[in-house]
Parts: sequence; C-alpha cells; structure tokens
Amino acid sequence: MNATTDCMACVFRQALAAIRHASGDERLQQRVLRAVIKAYAARPLKGNPADYSQLVYETVKKAAGVDDPYAAEKKRFNKLALSMMPECTRALARSKDPLETAAHLAVAGNIIDLGIGDRLDIHGTLGNALRIPFAANDLPKLRRALAKASTLFYIGDNAGEIVFDRLFIETIARLHPRISITFAVKSGPVINDATMADARSVGMTKVCRVMEIGGAWVGAPLDRVSGEFRALYDAADVIIAKGQGNFETLDAERDHNIFFILKAKCEVVARALGVRFGDSVLKHVRTRKGGKG
Repeated sequence: MNATTDCMACVFRQALAAIRHASGDERLQQRVLRAVIKAYAARPLKGNPADYSQLVYETVKKAAGVDDPYAAEKKRFNKLALSMMPECTRALARSKDPLETAAHLAVAGNIIDLGIGDRLDIHGTLGNALRIPFAANDLPKLRRALAKASTLFYIGDNAGEIVFDRLFIETIARLHPRISITFAVKSGPVINDATMADARSVGMTKVCRVMEIGGAWVGAPLDRVSGEFRALYDAADVIIAKGQGNFETLDAERDHNIFFILKAKCEVVARALGVRFGDSVLKHVRTRKGGKG
C-alpha cells in the first residue's frame, strides 16, 4: 500500500513516542524531534507507510544514541502475555473451533503496538476478540489452505504478541502435524517488534523453527530481507503475516498465498482493507492465478 498525507501526522506521533521512551530529557527530545522533521522533510511522500516509520526509528536511535528505546516495554509485555497463557489455553480447550479461537487470540495480541499507542487493555481486548467477529474473514480459505499445505511461513510482529502467535502456531501444529512451520523475527530492535531473544524468552523456539529476516526493519521489505527469508517466503505453501507493518510492505505481493492478520489501527490501513478503524481482520490477498494455494 502507498503512504498518504494522513501518514505524516502518524509519523510525528510515532517519533514523539519513541523519543520519550529513549530519554526523559526534554531538550534532547526536542533536538531529536527536529532531526526527525528535517529527515522527513527531505524525503518525498513516496513508498509505503512502513518506509516512513523506518526513517523515524533510525533517526531517533541515531540522534538519541539509544539502540533499543522499547527494551523494557518488550520484556514487560512478554511477561504479561505469558501470564495470560493459562487463560488462553482454557479458552482453546473449551472451544468447539480451536483454529478460529486461536486466530482471534492472535489478532487480539496485535493490539500490543507501542508504535501506535501506549494505552493498552490486553485483558479487555482478549475478551472482546473472542466475542467480536472478523470484519474481513477469510478463515474458511485459511482452513482449506492449511489442509493442503506442507509448509507454513509465519511472519511475526511485536513482542508480547508473539505469545499469542505461539498459541496459534501450536493449534495449527496440532490440527495439521505434517506442516513444517517457520516463524520469522527481526534481526535487531525496531519499535517493539519481536527478535530472536523474544522468541526464546516466550518459548517459540521450542514450538517451531525460528529465523531472522535479515535486518531491523518495519515490516518485511522484500528488497532488503535476507536470501534465506526470500527463499522460504517464495517456497511456502501458506504465509501468515501479522500486523500493519507486514501488511504495508507485503500487500502488493499478490502472487503469494498470504493471509494478513491484524487490527486496523489507523484509517489509512482500514481504508486499504475495506474495514473500519479498530476492526479485526483475517484477509487473504492473493488475486492472481498461479503460485501455491
């Protein structure tokens, strides 16, 4: 998807949030924000929204001298999400449709996005997610795709959220034990996205193969990912991509069998998906003939 003028205001909100996480020094915050504005002003409004988020975080890290502004928050949300696993496991055990329940839990976990906002009610979000249907619901297509698949490539998003991804993957593995599953994380810190350290801390590495995408990018820009990532991406029977950043960078990839799972946290993404702000989405986007699925 392409960036719009609406993305400009969002970029500056992201910048301010990142700066405040990086330092409590207001003078430094002002200096870093000016650096972001300067970098942003020098760049034409082309590309996708993730490109501009990337510019923000690279500028903030360089100007503030802080490599991982969200390090403490990532640990906190991993711990919080892990504390909710028993509740989620009980919900799955009671469910008449574990795949649907696990998908709803996975999208509920997507609310943990410190690049969008810091005020979170995860318990409330989980409860709502189990009651409110997907606004765009391609779960039947996902069922059929998984039933035929030998490989699943699952592209992760945030720390904390990764716990709910683990539950979804465990559910898929129980229902389809022959599927080989690979989960992708970032190779370094960017916003609160999950890294290999997060995958290890929440037990994802015990559930499936985990690989790094080859860099610390917002989303998964295919012109920059590692050769290993691209090979797995191209060969996968089914791809699940979590969160807005992955949607922003992969939406144009219509030759691949991709299912996007996310909450629409901004009007630009909501419009691109044909849903309302705040809606939960499980959307299949492959429209061209050919490929797998």
